[in-house]
Amino acid sequence: MKQKQYILHSWVIEVIAVLLASMIAFQVCNIFGIRMNLLPFIMATGYVILKFMYHLCITVARYIIEAIPQSFWVSVKKRGNKKPLALVPFPISNCEEVQKKRMELFHYEYQREQQQYQQQKEKEDDEKLNAILKYTRDTFKRFDLDETEIFQICECVRYFVANRRVLSMTEIHIKKHNSITQISLKNFAWNIAFQYNIGRDMTTSFVMATFSEWFANSTFDTVRKNLRTTTGRHKIEIDENILSKYAI
Repeated sequence: MKQKQYILHSWVIEVIAVLLASMIAFQVCNIFGIRMNLLPFIMATGYVILKFMYHLCITVARYIIEAIPQSFWVSVKKRGNKKPLALVPFPISNCEEVQKKRMELFHYEYQREQQQYQQQKEKEDDEKLNAILKYTRDTFKRFDLDETEIFQICECVRYFVANRRVLSMTEIHIKKHNSITQISLKNFAWNIAFQYNIGRDMTTSFVMATFSEWFANSTFDTVRKNLRTTTGRHKIEIDENILSKYAI
């Protein structure tokens, strides 16, 4: 099998050499104007030169290979067979140090975000409270209440929404005005409580304590049961969207 391959290899080289010699001979005759009857001699000369260069290259290559020390090829083979180095894990102390640094960075970012969130929430709460108080002032300006009474109502509202409790009426007194009905006052209280999701019981306590003269003869259960009235026309209607009307 090897002998056949060697013969085939030799024939391929010979064919290539003859073709190259022919091409070179034609080019030489064409360039220098040599007669075509001399073409075989030029082809033979080119063939001999190509064969000489072929054997010269083989000889030089063999000489270079033999000149290289055998130890060089052994070292190259060893490097090719060398296993890749295993990854060396970081010491545990380094991992703990990195984790500590990350925790410190996380803590800093968390505190900063919490501060920003708190500031934003306080701003939104202030804007919401200002809108509620403006709604309160605008609502009772339409009636015969004086400035002191409207201020007292605003203070009751402020305390109610901030603490979810009813402000003590020891020093606060709002006189009853016939122009304002119980239904209107209950609707007003419901509108305020709805914006803060305050329960029905606390809202009932708020309206009965703040406007005590209107509800002197009413029971807690009766007021609680009819805290929200949507039928009929009243001077203070149920309004779930008061915040949107006051720039919130």
